[in-house]
Amino acid sequence: MQIEVTMNTTNKEAVIEDIARHSLDCIEKVAADAENARAAHKRGDARVFTTINTLNSPQAVNSIGSISDSEAEAIAALIQQPVIARVHFLDENDEEETIFITRTTPRSVPGYKIASYRSDLGKIASLVAGDEGSFKFGARERDLLIDSRALLKPERTSSGWDSRETEIDIRDLGRFTVGSLREILTPEGEIEEGDLEALWNDDTDENVVEGVRRAIITHMGLRDQPILDRHQDEIFRMPINTKCFLSGPPGTGKTTTLIRRLGQKTDRQALQESPQELRLIEQVEAETKTPHETSWVVFSPTELLRQYVKEAFAREGLAASDTHIRTWEEFRREIARDEFKLLRTSSGSGPFVERRAQDYLKDEIADEASWYDDFRSYLDTSVSEELRADAKWLAARPADDLTTIGQKLSEDLDTPRKDIYAHALRNVTELVPDIREAISERSEAISRLLAKARNALVYEDRNFPNILREEISRQLSNAPQPAEDIDDFEDALDDEDQATEEPQPGRPVSRQQALVRFERALKAIARARLAKRTVSEKSQDGMLLAWLGEKRIPSDEDLAELGKLLLEQTRLRKFERLERLFLRGIAPKYKRFRAERVKTSRWYEATPTKPFDIFWKELDLVVLAALQIANELLGHYRRHAVSSLPDGGLLGGVRAMQRAQVLIDEATDFSRVQLAAMHEISHPTSSSFFLCGDINQRLTSWGLKTNEALDWITKGIERKSITVSYRQSQRLVDLAKAVASLGGSQAEDIILPDRLDAEGLSPVWQDALADHDKVSDWLTSRIHEIDRMLQRSTTIAVLVNEEADVEPLAKALNDRLEEISLSAVACKDGKVVGNDRDVRVFDIRHIKGLEFEAVFFIGLDETIAKHPDLFAKFLYVGATRAANYLGVTFTQSIPGQVAMLAPHFQKDWPM
Repeated sequence: MQIEVTMNTTNKEAVIEDIARHSLDCIEKVAADAENARAAHKRGDARVFTTINTLNSPQAVNSIGSISDSEAEAIAALIQQPVIARVHFLDENDEEETIFITRTTPRSVPGYKIASYRSDLGKIASLVAGDEGSFKFGARERDLLIDSRALLKPERTSSGWDSRETEIDIRDLGRFTVGSLREILTPEGEIEEGDLEALWNDDTDENVVEGVRRAIITHMGLRDQPILDRHQDEIFRMPINTKCFLSGPPGTGKTTTLIRRLGQKTDRQALQESPQELRLIEQVEAETKTPHETSWVVFSPTELLRQYVKEAFAREGLAASDTHIRTWEEFRREIARDEFKLLRTSSGSGPFVERRAQDYLKDEIADEASWYDDFRSYLDTSVSEELRADAKWLAARPADDLTTIGQKLSEDLDTPRKDIYAHALRNVTELVPDIREAISERSEAISRLLAKARNALVYEDRNFPNILREEISRQLSNAPQPAEDIDDFEDALDDEDQATEEPQPGRPVSRQQALVRFERALKAIARARLAKRTVSEKSQDGMLLAWLGEKRIPSDEDLAELGKLLLEQTRLRKFERLERLFLRGIAPKYKRFRAERVKTSRWYEATPTKPFDIFWKELDLVVLAALQIANELLGHYRRHAVSSLPDGGLLGGVRAMQRAQVLIDEATDFSRVQLAAMHEISHPTSSSFFLCGDINQRLTSWGLKTNEALDWITKGIERKSITVSYRQSQRLVDLAKAVASLGGSQAEDIILPDRLDAEGLSPVWQDALADHDKVSDWLTSRIHEIDRMLQRSTTIAVLVNEEADVEPLAKALNDRLEEISLSAVACKDGKVVGNDRDVRVFDIRHIKGLEFEAVFFIGLDETIAKHPDLFAKFLYVGATRAANYLGVTFTQSIPGQVAMLAPHFQKDWPM
């Protein structure tokens, strides 16, 4: 309803003084209460938590007796930052009240209404003076009009608590920035008559200024914005089971919104207000046995951004370990090696060795989604055809048990289906007991034949076990681990269940290990003879068979029988553990797919020189296929056998890596295949998948190129955008729009907040700076200008094209900056060194998502030469890191590709 009210006072000073007094009083009392609670906590007094604020939720707080880490962290957060906003409002009955907002879980403090920003009531802090909204206070719905709002930045000083650079918005009076609330309450005294010296003091900046003053960036990292604007607020509060891509220009708070969302969606007390969300997270907890507060992962494209995201999470009260904030590169390698066994280990197992460079992929793999679709189609067709062929093979065997099993399988698998994996699993399940019985009979027969062979050798020479051990040890020390043959995949599945570990080079070989190798070699020759092929002389089995010789291997009759039994056992075992067959079979089928497509000159110019080599982009394909197929199988279990979800094995490993929430920062630097793999890690019950990024900031050739590309990843991704930029001046925003158009993109509309100094300064550029000394001289002059204008330390970044330029330029610049007591430091590989006063030199690839007061982009003409298709993206990212000061250099003349930007630039900054 519309609320009609009139301001009780037009006295600006009185209103601001009242806000200051009330705010500081609340800050002091909340901080004191939290400190008392922490002291009681250290004494082990659990009753300290009985005063947890319940204004945010009418439900009673459960399990008060158990002191949780999250509650202790909430107390620590209140001590550090007691409250972050004060809102004065009137309701439809003209009742006036004031509420204070905390960043995390508040405590009850007598005399004050306090709510968490994460609660539904916390939304009130996103409204500005004059806005209206409906809010629940307990069971009562009230229509409110915001009379005033103060965004507080508490700071403990030697004189007590203060709030610096407080933004105050008062209905009908306007917006103000207050340098110090404490100074309002303790104003400087009048100059007494006779105090002549005081008349010489210069006037200082006013403590209260009309309008919002832009804060100088003095700390490198992500901007801390405790209270979001109304649009951001609505986005971060979307239900947990939302798939969303949040886009927006640089400085609009995309990462901040992501962090606020995760903070709210892991806060169990805040979720008490949403029974549906609470039910979802409890279902995920029950299945995964992982506390919801830790069931999340954030993917970041660079290590540097990952570190600053972790710092931002700490401010939000979220303890983020390295297992929570990941780069895709390390996560992919971890699951490929440890979970899916795709990468070779020191034991020699694993079908692939990941390579960072390749010379056999065609340019058309830039359409990585079509590349994956082609592989997945090939994979599914191969699996379907092989299952049907194996079923028919079993049905045609003379053994009655195999015939019965084969005929039933043929009936169930005869019709091709899209859901081949779940369909096969569903139909084979009831036959598993019969299949296992048939396997057991053949395993016993195989064991008898192998025992006969080894007993004959031991009977002839009782020292044979020791001789065998010595020979295997000698062969391991003299020969490298061989490449795995594609055709050995089915045989390897049979050997996976052996209890004894394979012998390793440089380690003693036990008798049991020697026996395993001996029996494996006999199986290899039995299979080879049945298939009318030979065992490779260079393989471990081939070398051992050559040493054994014809006289020490079983007779032709026994080998023929052994080969037949092994083949029957292999075909049966495929159906006994389909999950293993499907997931272990992806790697060899990818190798075959690669070889097949080389013949048609699609995707590949050739196969790699070493068949086990795999480029990281190829590994993305294989990992995505494994995750998708595993989830299709888990989906079958969830629909048909909830009580027996696999805890171990490959499917158990996939379940263990799934999280209630998956979030991705700078999502446009990831490919569609990578993003789809990340989506597979989100638990299907919560289905929480939140991405943020800016298409214009894509720094990778494989990154997300259009919003429409999201549709390939998964269905139902909502698109949201934010346009208010809190970082850049108007002049730099205008430049960013022009740079975006260079790359053929349409820059999004950017709205600047109403600030006093929004226009800013024009950027500067200079050509013909061909070496580090010339660049350093020019940089030093510009940094002198910034230092004189600001008269305080600030954050400055220098961006270069190559890692090799970081240290030399930092050294040359540091020699010059010593004259004004500044330092230049080299941030090699994106690692942060030095302090916030230092001028930091980075490779541009490492600075996505960060912001600085001043940025210098070095050697833009070299960027254009090296990245003709991406140079506009690099310039856009580099230029949009700067809040107010931007400089660009060229080694030669200014290239024609950027000549149109000349009207935006000047030679230097006027003093």
